[in-house]
Amino acid sequence: MYETKDIQQLRDTMAQDQIRIKELELRNEELTDFIENAAVPLHWVDKHGKVIWANQAELDALGYTREEYIGAPIATFHADEDAIGEILNRLTNNETLNNYQARLKCKDGSIKHVLISSNVRRTDGKFVHTRCFTRDITQIVLEQERKNELIRQLEESEARLRMATDIVDSSFDAIISKKLDNTITSWNRTAEQLFGYTAEEMIGKSSLLLVPGEVMEHEKEMYARLERGERIAHFETKRKTKSNQVLDVSMTLSPIIDATGNIIGISKIIRDITERKLDEQRKNDFVAMVSHELKTPITSILSYIQMLHAKAKKNGDDFGIQILARTEVQVKRMTQMINDFLDIARLEDAKIRLSKTEFELEPLLREVVSEMQVVYTSHPIQFDACPGVKLYADRGKIGQVFTNLISNAIKYSPEGSDILIRCELIGEKVQVSVIDHGVGISKENQEKLFERFYRVEDDRIRNISGFGIGLYLVSEILRYHDATIRVKSAIDKGSAFTFSIQVL
Repeated sequence: MYETKDIQQLRDTMAQDQIRIKELELRNEELTDFIENAAVPLHWVDKHGKVIWANQAELDALGYTREEYIGAPIATFHADEDAIGEILNRLTNNETLNNYQARLKCKDGSIKHVLISSNVRRTDGKFVHTRCFTRDITQIVLEQERKNELIRQLEESEARLRMATDIVDSSFDAIISKKLDNTITSWNRTAEQLFGYTAEEMIGKSSLLLVPGEVMEHEKEMYARLERGERIAHFETKRKTKSNQVLDVSMTLSPIIDATGNIIGISKIIRDITERKLDEQRKNDFVAMVSHELKTPITSILSYIQMLHAKAKKNGDDFGIQILARTEVQVKRMTQMINDFLDIARLEDAKIRLSKTEFELEPLLREVVSEMQVVYTSHPIQFDACPGVKLYADRGKIGQVFTNLISNAIKYSPEGSDILIRCELIGEKVQVSVIDHGVGISKENQEKLFERFYRVEDDRIRNISGFGIGLYLVSEILRYHDATIRVKSAIDKGSAFTFSIQVL
């Protein structure tokens, strides 16, 4: 009876043990599933640094298959060579790592920034394997790097802004910015010195306070160009100071454009050129005075030559007639040169006057060519006829244009080469070209050719005399006739100077 009771107790105990074993198996299965399929990447590394186990999240995070990852040295997957050595050394010394930052190499070549937390499982004090938890912080790191870069750029921008502000404040020129309604938004120290107003007095006020009434209309034209997005460089005008002194100034105006491409304001760089304009005026007055004084004796010389010319004709002195005719042409050339200097003075004062009349172009061309051929016998001058073409212009000044262009063509062409004058009627304008086969002009020099007193620097023409005023006068005379001259040229292939002018 007692034996039967003991057996029954044993059976009950065994049944309970079986239940606990099944519960433990189930628990083990659940824990294994939890670890294998956890969302957090996990792996084990032995004391030699070899991966001996990794869960699916670890494999998915780095993109490797189980065969590629397990059994490989963990150092293979670290982007920083020294990192895994430090990790294993610290773990071997029984440290626990918390959020150790490292970089891991993915199969696709990308880098993941991670935090590793790890300690060591030991049996009888011996290193069995590590227990590593890996947390991906790539997005956090990249975002921080982006923020750091933005901060760096901001610091650089602030440094550049401080530098730009210092440059603006210490600039030799007045630098002003304003809104489209002319409200001034910035005013540097030079502007204070130039105009007599402090920044406090002018910021928030209208820039029109500085504009004299006589240039107001021209200001409106400039403003319209700026509204179209144009930049206007070295625009000469006048400005008024706090004490009502009127200054001659040179201005560079630029539209201020926001990030969306809209024009939100205008910046101005203003330089006082009053003294320069006074110097130019004094120089022009001197040139005009000297030129005027030279005209009187030259007129007398021309009269004497004409008297001698008449006497030579009366006496039948052919040699004297020829010499005096050439002398008369040279004196007329000198007179024309003096007139050129006087014209420059008038142009500078904007006092040049046009005496427009109706005339035919062809007879004028024939007159100019005839006079030029007397002086320059070594260069045949040919021209296409322009029959019936009439102009309403200043005949004398258009003749001066042809004289200067033909004279230049001859001076810069080899002896014996032809000079061609070509006329072509295009619509309501006649296009005239003076073409030579001379030394030619470089692209660089073509851009400056029509500037006052500009001379081309070229060893081939070093011995050719001139003041650099002929082409400047040509361009200015044509400008007064609403015409523009242009040049087409190549070195050693000659040049063609072309302009178009309205016909009747």
